[in-house]
Amino acid sequence: MNKIGLLIALVLISAGTGACQSEGDKVAQAENDYGAKLTDVQNQKDKEVQEQIRQYVEETPNLYRITWKVCGDWNAPYKNGTRCNETKIPRTKGYFQPVYVWGADRVQFVNKQDFVSNFWTTGLFVKSRGCLNLGKPREEGLYNVKNFMLKKTGTTPTPENVKVEVLSKQEKQTVVELAFKDAETENYALTNFGVSATTGLIPTGKTCLTVDEWKKTQS
Repeated sequence: MNKIGLLIALVLISAGTGACQSEGDKVAQAENDYGAKLTDVQNQKDKEVQEQIRQYVEETPNLYRITWKVCGDWNAPYKNGTRCNETKIPRTKGYFQPVYVWGADRVQFVNKQDFVSNFWTTGLFVKSRGCLNLGKPREEGLYNVKNFMLKKTGTTPTPENVKVEVLSKQEKQTVVELAFKDAETENYALTNFGVSATTGLIPTGKTCLTVDEWKKTQS
């Protein structure tokens, strides 16, 4: 039943119980009843989604935040006399978002030839069970979380350039909720137990590649 039909029905029902009400009062009451029904439906939907997210948090491995600071990256903004690719929470102009992975163990940098002959494309890899943006954990392996464009004559980054932090359960819950939240509708779009078609959790591009997959891609 559409809104107009439901309002008419509610007005007719209220006519028998509120003969003293004006027509305006009856319509207002019907609108209030309709709004209450919509609220009940939305609340039930929210509860179901929250339960899905709770299960997702409980049944997936520990979630880790990967942050870094790598200077000399020619893909990074130029500031303070150098180009540093650096994460910041919350992100501000000139900085980058961290990456979240499951079950992080260690980090490793891998070089391959960049399209510019005197540069490397240097990939930051994390031994883990994959990235949150893949939707579901995968088998353990080295997964690419960030790329840098570095001069071959420069210094190769080391694990000291990277910070790996395990999230508390509450932090994990918050990150997962944000990952599944539809920025346009402000609603959660959680389908197929942790894979959302509207928030990027189904991979749509070259993201979180294994070393072999990464080496086959063009820089």
